[in-house]
Amino acid sequence: MTARSLAATGLLLAALAEACSVGLLGLSGWFIAASAVAGASAFSAFSYLAPSGGVRAFALSRIAAGYANRVVLHAAALRRISAARLAVYDQAAGSEGTAWSGQSLDRVMADADTTGMALLQATTPAAVAAVMTVGGCVTIVLAGYPLAALTLAAAVIACAVLAAASARRMDDTTSTRGLLRTELVTAVEAWPEMASLGATDHLADRTLQRLNAFEDRRNRHAATTARVLGDTRAVTASALLLTVMLTARSGATISTLVFVGLLAAGVMANAERLVTAASAWVQSRQADAHLASVGEDESRRPRVATTFRATYDGRDLAVCGYQLPETPTRDAREIAFAVATGQTLVITGPSGSGKTTLITAIATALRQRPGPAVVTAVLADDYLFTGTVAGNLRLANPTANDADVADLLTAMELDRAGVDPLTSLGVGGRSLSGGEQRRLHIARALATQPDVLLIDEPTTGLDPDTATQVLHAVRRRLPQAVLVVAMHAPPADTQPLGPHWTTVSVG
Repeated sequence: MTARSLAATGLLLAALAEACSVGLLGLSGWFIAASAVAGASAFSAFSYLAPSGGVRAFALSRIAAGYANRVVLHAAALRRISAARLAVYDQAAGSEGTAWSGQSLDRVMADADTTGMALLQATTPAAVAAVMTVGGCVTIVLAGYPLAALTLAAAVIACAVLAAASARRMDDTTSTRGLLRTELVTAVEAWPEMASLGATDHLADRTLQRLNAFEDRRNRHAATTARVLGDTRAVTASALLLTVMLTARSGATISTLVFVGLLAAGVMANAERLVTAASAWVQSRQADAHLASVGEDESRRPRVATTFRATYDGRDLAVCGYQLPETPTRDAREIAFAVATGQTLVITGPSGSGKTTLITAIATALRQRPGPAVVTAVLADDYLFTGTVAGNLRLANPTANDADVADLLTAMELDRAGVDPLTSLGVGGRSLSGGEQRRLHIARALATQPDVLLIDEPTTGLDPDTATQVLHAVRRRLPQAVLVVAMHAPPADTQPLGPHWTTVSVG
């Protein structure tokens, strides 16, 4: 079945299950009241067979329809979530040159979930409430009490209006939550520097103010929702009272009065759910808007010209047709170069000149050409996963034993910093310094034993001596590999680059 067919079937089953629930409630109440009245009357003739059979039929139908609608609706919701996620993946794959952040992808996945779950949290309650209102009012009219039915319909409409008014006052807190998250992360990272300046109190006050403002906003929304729910329940109570009074004034028997009252209670219980359904609907609309604009706030790298080619034939890495765009400090030009196995190429240039873009373009082009060569890139935005140092290194080489892991850490001078295979990294590797993170990135790349290794800013966060040792270790462990590094300028001591090295400037 298609997603739409599943959703439509699930909605019908949900309405049927709720109708059976309300029918069970009303018929049971009528049956109990009628039995009590018959029992209080002398020589009363009352057949319990048909009503008791109806109660059992409603109960069994309610169980079967309830189970079926949950299965079908959840399947339809999962299909919607999968479709939304796949659409985002397709868009991300087609967004050439767009740099996606982990935070953006997390937000996109949450928005896809919200969109899919709207079928359960918004559409289903609204559809069921509409069906139950029509069915309940028609049943009460057929029983001979049109004024009671009109009162019930008016009460449901009033609940719907209150729900819509509450939903219109909902704010989109996604951007506010994102800004607050960024503020907290920045505060944590900036704390040592602020402490050295004696400004930690100001930083704490600023962060606390942002937190309080966000919490006040959430509390105001919760208070508004609570007020609307209270108003809705007041409408429900008034509607039930009026329905019972109008039915009683029309000369209804006690059993009929109980039936109408319980039927009205079932209808109004569904009407009260419209408040949360309207809130879920607004959140799904906001999520749809976020998904429609996904990628617009991501940073974009310059496009690489279609003439660009990067190939590796086992002997040479050849790059040609790479277009450097014009900037205030340089003219547009095309660059090309070749690097043989065992040689090192240093791509130089100031910040913002395009070194990272070139490294990324070479890595992408080489990976798009299947072959036996192993191409590994250490980019500026590489990520360390939560877990241990050894766990991160074994992502690159699952067969690495403890001795291999320790050897890599020694090569990167990490053992001297107290980093061992069981060191816990925390989220994003925050337990390590910036220089230690960079060396662990390089160690993970070395674990793959690549034929071509590209490293963006390998000495970031390192003192000169450590930087020299790291470069020397890379070349020593990969004597026959093609090594391409992006740096502001060649190191003062060029010996670690090996005897055969050249430079290409993109400045």
